[in-house]
Amino acid sequence: MNMKALLVGFVLVLSLVATSSAFPQSVPPPSEKAKQTEALVNKAAALIDKNGKAAFAEFRRKGSEWFHDDTYLFSCDMNANVLLNPPFPAREGTNVHGQTDAKGKLFHDEIITTPRKSRAMEAACFHKVGC
Repeated sequence: MNMKALLVGFVLVLSLVATSSAFPQSVPPPSEKAKQTEALVNKAAALIDKNGKAAFAEFRRKGSEWFHDDTYLFSCDMNANVLLNPPFPAREGTNVHGQTDAKGKLFHDEIITTPRKSRAMEAACFHKVGC
């Protein structure tokens, strides 16, 4: 299975969300942080391609490059089933189809359809982790 196609979740960088007022976007803003975020997502996808879901254990490790401060990786399959959500592990195994972000956007549904349209990453607005 091509896990890169399965990896619909991506790194949430709340500083990126907080500093951009142009939501929704079809591509990340051309900032250094956006480039680092995209590189991290691509690195995670490569690790999933290599190790499958076994890579998720590393993604869940708090303090790692994958999960620290306001940054974490999350993943849903193409049916909106949550496969990985380190700060909120109770969400894993649930279906998030139709759920909205803090601004009412059908965030999960759009993440799933965006890769089908293009390889662009999309941002969403969330409250700070742990709030």
